[in-house]
Amino acid sequence: MATLTTLDRDAPLDEVLDHLHRDGGVIVRDMLSDDARRAIVDDLAPTMDATAPGSKSGLENWEVFHGAETVRFCGLAARSRAFVDHALLNPVLLDVADAELLGACTSYWLNTGQVMAVGPGEKAQYLHRDENNWPEAINADGEITVSCMFALSEFTRENGATVVAPGTQSLPPGVMRGHEVDEDDVAYAEMPAGAGMIYSGKVAHGAGSNATDGLRYGMHVSFVAGWLRPEEASPLHVDRARAAELPERARQLLGWASYHSEGGGRTWLYDFEDAADLFA
Repeated sequence: MATLTTLDRDAPLDEVLDHLHRDGGVIVRDMLSDDARRAIVDDLAPTMDATAPGSKSGLENWEVFHGAETVRFCGLAARSRAFVDHALLNPVLLDVADAELLGACTSYWLNTGQVMAVGPGEKAQYLHRDENNWPEAINADGEITVSCMFALSEFTRENGATVVAPGTQSLPPGVMRGHEVDEDDVAYAEMPAGAGMIYSGKVAHGAGSNATDGLRYGMHVSFVAGWLRPEEASPLHVDRARAAELPERARQLLGWASYHSEGGGRTWLYDFEDAADLFA
């Protein structure tokens, strides 16, 4: 069976990137401290308790993809300051995002911050590529999105640890939904609570099946090139008043700043000015 490498939080960035490029994913221990993880869990507890499992899309394909026994919700930056401070602004994840994305853009922003809590009896999700969200922008030579699955509880093969097919990030570009692979060629992102699995937008992956009586509590955070529209409309969750309370970097990642291309173009403006000037 394939495996993913697990590194310590203070591992050199070059080492993290080497394993990411080789396998499509790498596990990093202690990306969240115990205190930070507990604070996020506590902040999100009311929404977890109030959210029923299953898709809210009303679309058959999305219902299959989301899973009937999986709790999902977004808007984490509006629900948890600890999420902003320790996940959105996580230095390990931002260093990787800088290295992977800035070659194709001048800045990036949050694609989505999303709880993915796999419940007992959930079936395995079909393998897919995250970059499939933007099929027109897929680039064989670089990334347009990079992600991290944070373990808010322990991830095991039995409770639904993320399934990854190492090496599939090097396959030809194209939409990949339902990728078939031999069991010997997949790895399970087994990791302790507080760890994170950082992975490529090109690698085939999906949530595993949960054969236990407990919940596999995961939190997905992904970034996308600044010239692409994100999956989640963050400014609809984090309004101007709440954004004003956050660090400047967090505001930019949440869409409260404009995009400036190398060629001089500017997008996502507020009355022809940088949206960041609203907080000057």
